[in-house]
Amino acid sequence: MEKPSKEAIGTTGISRRSFVEGAALAAIGATAASALSLTGCSPAPSNSAENGNAANAPSAAPSPSTVVELNPQDDSYDSYSGDVSAIFSPITIGSMNLKNRIVKSAAGSDTMPKGATEMSQNAIDYYGLIADGGTALIILETGTLSPFGLTNGSKPSEQGVLEAQKIADRIHQADAYVGVQFGLGTPLSPITQVNDYTNEEIKALVKDCGEAALRLKNAGFDCVEMKGATTDVLNQFLSRSRNFREDEYGAQNNENRVRLFKEIIEEIRSQCGEDFTILTLINAVEEMDSSLGDNDGFIVLEEAQYLAQELEKSGADFIQVRVGVPGQEVTCYGPDCNHTGYKMDGATGFGTQFDYAKHFEGLMDGSHSGVGGFIPLAKKIKEVVDIPVGCAGNMDARLAPDLINAAVANGDVDLVFMNRMLVVDPELPKKLEEGRRDEIAPCTKCFHCHAKPLGEAEMCRVNATTQFAYTEEMPEGYALEPAEKSKNVMVVGGGPAGMEAARIAALRGHTVTLYEQKDSLGGLLGTAQAYKGTHERMGDLKDYLARQLEIASVQTVTGQTVDVDFVKSEGPDVVLVAVGGSRESKLSSSASVNVMDVGSIDLNEIDDDVVIVGGNLQAVDIASFLIAQGKHVDIVNPGAKDVLDIEQSPWVRRFTLPHLYAKGVKVYNEADATEVTDSGLRITMRDCGLDKEIVCGTVIECWDMVGNTALVDDIAATGIEAYAVGCDAPKNIQSAIHAGNIVARSI
Repeated sequence: MEKPSKEAIGTTGISRRSFVEGAALAAIGATAASALSLTGCSPAPSNSAENGNAANAPSAAPSPSTVVELNPQDDSYDSYSGDVSAIFSPITIGSMNLKNRIVKSAAGSDTMPKGATEMSQNAIDYYGLIADGGTALIILETGTLSPFGLTNGSKPSEQGVLEAQKIADRIHQADAYVGVQFGLGTPLSPITQVNDYTNEEIKALVKDCGEAALRLKNAGFDCVEMKGATTDVLNQFLSRSRNFREDEYGAQNNENRVRLFKEIIEEIRSQCGEDFTILTLINAVEEMDSSLGDNDGFIVLEEAQYLAQELEKSGADFIQVRVGVPGQEVTCYGPDCNHTGYKMDGATGFGTQFDYAKHFEGLMDGSHSGVGGFIPLAKKIKEVVDIPVGCAGNMDARLAPDLINAAVANGDVDLVFMNRMLVVDPELPKKLEEGRRDEIAPCTKCFHCHAKPLGEAEMCRVNATTQFAYTEEMPEGYALEPAEKSKNVMVVGGGPAGMEAARIAALRGHTVTLYEQKDSLGGLLGTAQAYKGTHERMGDLKDYLARQLEIASVQTVTGQTVDVDFVKSEGPDVVLVAVGGSRESKLSSSASVNVMDVGSIDLNEIDDDVVIVGGNLQAVDIASFLIAQGKHVDIVNPGAKDVLDIEQSPWVRRFTLPHLYAKGVKVYNEADATEVTDSGLRITMRDCGLDKEIVCGTVIECWDMVGNTALVDDIAATGIEAYAVGCDAPKNIQSAIHAGNIVARSI
């Protein structure tokens, strides 16, 4: 199609008794979604205002058949035809000839120790393994290089170039290119607001960016990515909502608004020459999330298209596209956060919901649980420029290979930016290209890996080496060391802890047999998917772990109860006990109020008014699920407010909890459940000493799981080497997989 001119752009119910013990465990994978739609109770119809139809609503309440669902999901987005040829086709970006379309986007790796004076082996291995796995281009964040003064606003060190060359050389050895992303507002230029810079300081910033790019070029890097997206300082210059300058860098018109960005690109080109590639990162559209719809002065698509054209004229070789949301900025690169929680599609993190048909100018695809959400925006930018365009935004090529391959093949995007998926499995590109999709470790969108900005430890739910390699727990780093002596290892328990322990032990050279009491593997992954829905892909995780057992030649035996006598009869050298934690029951039903244990819920007997006792992630997940069924839910949390749902990542909590509050969930923190009465549950609120009765018909006990070490203690008492794997300190899936990995590395 003909590109718009610069002027045109710039001027304007089945019965499910024993829910989690029976059907939920069979609901792994594709069947889970269909099973959960037949819950035995009808969900409450959405009101018309929530669906954007308030102005045209009839005077009488519409019947459920006429209510349009807000942000309906297309669950077919994970289809796989086997054709990924477009993703693995070569492309030239500036002076780089990429072997495929996969790029590792910039994100904090936290691989450099504080006060580092040389490049850490952790950082070299972390990025080197991603390059080995087939990624064509790796973009580092400034944090990895900042100790050496190579990025803008830094004081260069004499040793800096040599240290940076170590990681550049390692990535080049794997036939991949390497670059660095940086923006404005750095330690030596600490100003963080657009209106605070003097004209002289702006000129110095421009020169500084050019000098930093040249330092990186001299250190062996192939490109830089200049960040003018999210809510960073450079983006502030572009936004009429924040730029109130009255000089030539103000936002009075498009020309002034984009001036600084253009000058930076021109300076980098001037200092680095034509053989150095310049990438840019912009917001294609912005949306106020904390006060939904109040978008005065926010960037609109036409402004972004004008910016893209001007960047191309200034010498940029590529444009990466995001969205801008100031409140929960994680949405800028992780739109799947907006789908966290059961049937919470479009959650803003402020108790409201985006309507993807209207918000973001209707150009963000919110129908795939966050996957590929920015593709339509990238397509709109591509329509007005001749340089390549790409995007991040949960571009999970494992999960949605047909969707993403088609986007590349159709010319909607040129590069596919990924981060979390490559952290989970650095070999994702290689495995996908070789047709081994079932061997790729799945990203389950838990966001534990981005917890550091919110003051919590970073880790990966699935890849136990992330943030643990080269620590006291894992001093050997990412590689598995072969066992000194092959042993006959018995693993008891087929949940995530046991499956990971069996996998690691076998890969190290042990002979491993795994025993599971139930008829199938997966442990509580089936329960988790039943309550969470398909968003976090618990079924994919179960399938991946089961496939890894096959690859590692682990013998699996299901339907087998293991006790001390059985262990003696089998005579293993080592026993790894991964039977999970146990739960206590502290309440009893009354004549009219039914008490259920979280492990054996009968959905058809749950009253419309429910109280969940417990403040852990299972309690919150079940609350989300029941709210979607039209139930009225309250939570009695024995702990403090700041530990509510603590087992999930802080980002998940930031989106899920406000949604529950907005749906009427009342949480009683620091409260004790004391008695089930004939009309509800009596509690004592410890912070104020108040006794209160919550009227309800059902109480669900969801106490924190406790250690379950009886079997391992009994086995150890016989003299057989035995270890507890997660069952001694049960917490969540991440801790279970971590325990399995660490223990299996030690035998």
